[in-house]
Order: sequence, then C-alpha cells, then structure tokens
Amino acid sequence: MCRFVTAVLPASAPIAALDALARAHGRQLRPLASPSVQGQLVAGEAYFLTTLGECDCGGPLGRGRSSQTTDWDEKARRLALKGWSLAKVARALGQKRAHADADAGAEARRVDEAMATWVAYIKNMLQSGHVRELGLLLHQYRGPLDEDVTLRERRRVKVTAALPEVLRDLDEDVLYLFHA
Repeated sequence: MCRFVTAVLPASAPIAALDALARAHGRQLRPLASPSVQGQLVAGEAYFLTTLGECDCGGPLGRGRSSQTTDWDEKARRLALKGWSLAKVARALGQKRAHADADAGAEARRVDEAMATWVAYIKNMLQSGHVRELGLLLHQYRGPLDEDVTLRERRRVKVTAALPEVLRDLDEDVLYLFHA
C-alpha cells in the first residue's frame, strides 16, 4: 500500500512547460491512465502522476489526519509490571523521551521543508499563466495505479496564506481544485 498525489489539469494546458515547472519542485506531470478516475473528470480535464520517486508515503499532504502520540504513562506502567524500580523507569523513559523529542524535531523540520515545496509548487503553477486551476488528489493505493478510485467530492480551494494548513488536512479521495 502506497500513497500517491496525482494532478488534474486542463487537457489543453501546455503540459511540457508545466512539467518543467513541476520538476523544478521535485514533481512531474506524467499522463496517468486510470479509467475509474478519468471517468469521473469533467470533459477537458486530464489526469497526471506527480510523483517522481517510488511513492508519496511520508509526505506532508494529509498528515493532519493521522497523528501518533506516545502514551508515556502506559509505558511506565508496563515497565513497573516487569519489576522495574521507579528510578529505573524514570531514567529509561527520560532517555526515550529525549530521543523521541529529537526525532520529532527533525521530522517536523523535514515536513516543514516538504510543505514549503508543495506551497511553492502550487503557487508557481497558478502564477505561470498556463492554468487557472490545479487539481490534486491524494489516494492510498492498495494495488496498481489504475485501481478503482471513487472520488468523494470535488472541492474548490482558494490559495491563501492558510495553504499549508489546508494541505496538511487534505482528505483522501477528494479532488482539491486550487485556484488563485
């Protein structure tokens, strides 16, 4: 199972120019054959894969929908049940928390950098003068990229200063149509 971000653009758009712009932001625009998605698009829209690498797992889009927290009290309880002293539990969990905090900080910086790239990509696509709207679709594939995908809705989104928060909270299987 892998997550991919795909794009919807006008079929009449200058795809070569937009692909060059996408590649400058670590993306691509490669036509993607997906009968189920293409059958749900409006006439004149084309469907594209944006992913340059293997997948978009771990990317910043839609991350606000899944958060992991550590239950430190539960970890302490389990260690105490194993016969650990309070001092040993406190020392062990203190070290684990320090490592977790450092890892979380590094991950937050990585996500912020990736989000900034997505924001710049969307803004540059819309400011290019080639398109007035950029559609993005986030989907967790369980098989090939032409598997059946049912769009839950089409949602128009005006690009504002809140774009990073919007991208963080993207829902899967919703076609977001970003416009200036």
